Amino acid sequence: MNKIYILYALPIVVFIINRIPYVGKYFRVINTLIHESGHAIAALITSGEVYTVELFSDTSGTAVTKTKGKFSQFLVSIAGYPFGSAVAFLLFYIISKEEYRIVLYILACFALLNLMFYVRNTYGIFWLVSFTALVFVVNFYGGEFLQYAFTAWLSGIMLFEALYSSIELVIIANKKSKSAGDAYNLKQLTGIPAMIWALLFVAQSGYFIYLSIGLFFKV
Repeated sequence: MNKIYILYALPIVVFIINRIPYVGKYFRVINTLIHESGHAIAALITSGEVYTVELFSDTSGTAVTKTKGKFSQFLVSIAGYPFGSAVAFLLFYIISKEEYRIVLYILACFALLNLMFYVRNTYGIFWLVSFTALVFVVNFYGGEFLQYAFTAWLSGIMLFEALYSSIELVIIANKKSKSAGDAYNLKQLTGIPAMIWALLFVAQSGYFIYLSIGLFFKV
């Protein structure tokens, strides 16, 4: 199969497969891992602390951090969605250069660093260990096409789930803003409605999708 066909089908494949019971949720946790890592990195950059990161089987997650001052809290709260989209774009850039193993190493590093330093809940540990093992199997035993398809799929999960989850956040913010996660935290810090933040997350995810498409197709 020509590699370009995978890219054409990727948005639909990600949406459908990721909603298959158990299998879909398992792989969607990669998006949670990167999202929560964004919060953690923002805390560390602003001289804060990261106490723990948790990953759950329903694809939700938390990053418990300590920061100094409202501006640091703002950066930590806003970091998750843009970081996830930016990492996905970076991985697609590397894929466009046909350096699939680098993508696998980057994903393994995210998993192993979280496993060593932050994730302590049972499902989180299980997921990180099993996911890292899967990445290494593909890296050492998979051929070039399998590595391409696998890395494109995982990167697509991050890229498109950032859009899907931010759209869901808009719906939640409209119905019950206190349940709108990062958007509600930003509302508490800035006074700007959670709906506005949710819409901004949708816009940034759409922008990174546009940039990623431009890596492979003329747009």
